[in-house]
Amino acid sequence: MRTPFNNIKLSQLFTLCNIVNTSEIRDIENIRRKYLDYALSFDETLSLLEELKIIKNESGKLSLKLPFSNFLSIEEFKKILISAIFSANEDISDQLRNFLENFTMLEGEIYFKATEIEKIKFSDTRNLLLELDFISASEDNTTYFVNPDYIDLFINHISRGQLSPETLKRKQEENDSIGFGAENAIIEFEIKRLINIPFETNEIEHTSLENVLAGYDIKSFENYFDNNSMRIRRYIEVKAVSLNDFKFYWSKNEMLVAKVYGERYYLYLLPVKSNNVFDFNKLMIVKNPFKNIYLNEFEWKKVEENISISKNI
Repeated sequence: MRTPFNNIKLSQLFTLCNIVNTSEIRDIENIRRKYLDYALSFDETLSLLEELKIIKNESGKLSLKLPFSNFLSIEEFKKILISAIFSANEDISDQLRNFLENFTMLEGEIYFKATEIEKIKFSDTRNLLLELDFISASEDNTTYFVNPDYIDLFINHISRGQLSPETLKRKQEENDSIGFGAENAIIEFEIKRLINIPFETNEIEHTSLENVLAGYDIKSFENYFDNNSMRIRRYIEVKAVSLNDFKFYWSKNEMLVAKVYGERYYLYLLPVKSNNVFDFNKLMIVKNPFKNIYLNEFEWKKVEENISISKNI
C-alpha cells in the first residue's frame, strides 16, 4: 500500500512548487511536461503537495497557496514545508508518528538507534526528514538525532492526538476533584523542594490546565544546573493513588512522552487519605518511569483494560 512519502524527495517538491509558481499556463498537463524535464514521480509529488494543502488543484488548474508562493530559497522552503508536514492530515500525521515514537531522550538529545529492519521500514519518512534537516544521522547511518531547533515541534507532535471519551471523562473527573487537588499539592511540594535556589513560583507551570494532551501535568526543574549553568527541566505526571496498591492509569500518550523524556520525566504517585487530603510521607517519586515502571515487570504489574481495534482495509 502506498504511503504519503513513497518516492518523495525534497528536490521534487521544490521543483514542482517552483514550476507552478513561475508558469503562466498552469493546467496540469503543461505543468507535468515541464516538471518531467527536471524530476521524477510527478503524480506522487503532486499528490503529497495537495494533501499538505500547498498546491491547489481547481478543475485541472494548479496554483500555490500562501506562504509557499513567497519562498525565496531552498532553506526557507524547508522550514515552511516542515510546518506543513507537522500540521497535516491523519495519513501523514500517522506516518510521522510511527517513525518518531521510536525516539527517546538521553542527556538532552532525542535519538533513535535503528535496526536494519527499522531502517528499511521507515526509509521514506527518514529520508525526507533528513533532507529537511529535521533529523541528522550518525556517521554509520544507524542512529538519528532530532535537530535541537525542532525539539518542541517533535514533542508537540508525538503528544498530539484525540482522547477517547472514556479517557477524557476520567481526566475531567480528576481535574474536578482528587486529581486536580493532587496536582496543586505537588506544585506546593515543588516550591518547597526548590526553596534553596532562586526562582519565581510562576516558573513552575501547571501544564495540564492548558493542554491535557501534553503527556505530563507539571513542568518544573531540577535543584541543580547543567554544565552551562542552565536549568534542567523536570516533567511531572501526577497520579493520586491508593496506599494499598499504588494503582494508577497511564495513557499511551503519557507513556510515549515518558519514553522520549527519559531521565527528565517523573511520576509522582501521591497516596490519598481522604478527599483532597494526601499522605506526603508515602509520596513515591519515580524517575524515568518508562524504564523503572513500564519495563520493570518484577516490581510492577500491568493490566490492559482497553484495547483499540480497527478493521484492516
